[in-house]
Amino acid sequence: MIESLPWEDVAGNPEKFIELLEEKEAELQRETHKVRMELRLVRQIKKQMDIAAEWRESGIPEQRQAEPGHDNPVPPASTEGKPPSRKDRILYLMSQDPSRNWKALEMTDALNETNKGKSVRVALDELSRSGRITKLPNAFYQYT
Repeated sequence: MIESLPWEDVAGNPEKFIELLEEKEAELQRETHKVRMELRLVRQIKKQMDIAAEWRESGIPEQRQAEPGHDNPVPPASTEGKPPSRKDRILYLMSQDPSRNWKALEMTDALNETNKGKSVRVALDELSRSGRITKLPNAFYQYT
C-alpha cells in the first residue's frame, strides 16, 4: 500500500493521509479482533469435538473421586514449610473438577478470599496467560 501512495499529494497535505491511514489501521484492527474471536470459538468447538470423538472411541471416563482426607481445597505445604501460594491453591482446586467452568467470584468464595477478588482475578489471568488454565468467553476459567 505504501508504494501506491501518491507521494506528491502526500507531501502537499500529509494530515489528510495521516487521517486516512489511521482510519484504515483502526478498521484493520477491528477486523483482526473479529477474526481472532472467531478463531478462538472455532478452536473451542474443535476441542469439544475432539473430546466427544475420544469419548466415542474410549468411553466416557469415570469422574475422579477425591481421596479420603482431601475435602479441603488446599494443596499440601511446600517442602520449605511455606503455605501454598494463591496460584497453587487455585490450580489445586480447579484440578479437583477439571471440567468445571469457574468465575473469579466463585473462586474467591471457594478460597475464602472474598475481600481479595481483584487479586484472585489477576492470579487467574496470569495462570491463563501462562497456559496452565484456559480463559473461556464471558470470563470463565477452566483447568487444562
